[in-house]
Amino acid sequence: MPPWAPSIADAALSWGTVPAWLRYLIAFLIPLVATLILTPMAGRLAGRFDVMDRPGGHKTHLGATPYLGGVAVAGGLLLVGWLSAGASGQLLVVVGGALVLGFVGLLDDVQPVSPWIRLAYQIVAAIALWLVGVRAGVFDATWIDLPITVLWVVAVTNAFNFIDNMDGIAAGVAIASALGIAAIAGYNGDYLVTSLALATAGAALGFLRYNIPPARIFLGDAGSMLLGFMIAALILKLDLPVGPSAPRVLSTVLLAGVPLFDLSVVVIARLRDRRPIWHGSTDHTSHRMAAGGRSRRRVLAYSISAQLVCSVLAYAMYRQSQTVVIGVGVAVGFAWLVLLGIFLRMPGLTVAVDPSLADMEAVTSS
Repeated sequence: MPPWAPSIADAALSWGTVPAWLRYLIAFLIPLVATLILTPMAGRLAGRFDVMDRPGGHKTHLGATPYLGGVAVAGGLLLVGWLSAGASGQLLVVVGGALVLGFVGLLDDVQPVSPWIRLAYQIVAAIALWLVGVRAGVFDATWIDLPITVLWVVAVTNAFNFIDNMDGIAAGVAIASALGIAAIAGYNGDYLVTSLALATAGAALGFLRYNIPPARIFLGDAGSMLLGFMIAALILKLDLPVGPSAPRVLSTVLLAGVPLFDLSVVVIARLRDRRPIWHGSTDHTSHRMAAGGRSRRRVLAYSISAQLVCSVLAYAMYRQSQTVVIGVGVAVGFAWLVLLGIFLRMPGLTVAVDPSLADMEAVTSS
């Protein structure tokens, strides 16, 4: 190896000596700038190799749109992920798992992959996290933590994959979630998790520049699975308080609140209507809001704002007393059920064919 090429460990050590404020700024800006540069390139590459998402079926966009946005996001994350993971074997597994699932998603973008194969890779990635100590830890019992860890990773990864159904939502919500994770990790003094969370937010923000309605490129499964796994794993990696489980559970759920809420709406609706859970449809929360006459940009703003509120609440509840957290948890649970009932009564949407409706191509479905 050339003398000027540092090892991963040396680079990570140097990274740890950088002042905190500068480290966090760099961690955010490098993926942001890299993704801003790489996303148009990924779009051209998708066009050249015909990796396109074409209208049809349950899809609501009007024209063929490039995939491969996830490749740009992965590229933006790579350097900061390399520096952070070099100082932590656990974070190496986090970054590695995200890249593996991103690659599986990329294969699915190019040629459909069975949902069972995707699920199998997600389970393996979750088990890998558990083996290196990135686990739920809610009940402090190994035999319970493993299935909870697997369930959490699979649920959040697929929840982000599910909300990637309308321009900007998956990337925007990922930013809000990652910032909440960064705030809690930063409060704990965990600079590696903070840096990686900020890198995730920066990469997603760089991509969002091209994904705001009307989108010029889509994340694809490569991007949504990568971001979902990163968020799921980083939440598990947070040094949440030991002792009573209520603060840990509430903060954990809130940090991925919007994707998990959408997942609950979709799963219940499809089970109620006896439809396969994995088959795409226009029955997500975003579709239901759009069917009520809200523009795509407004739906995007609502989704990001809701996750920001959840992230702020997660931070606020992070070290509160058991009594306070239980009270807030009951209120959050009640609000969740009320909103669930409201959204389940709202209709889905169908696609309009008038190209003049570039920002709102939806009408209420029967």
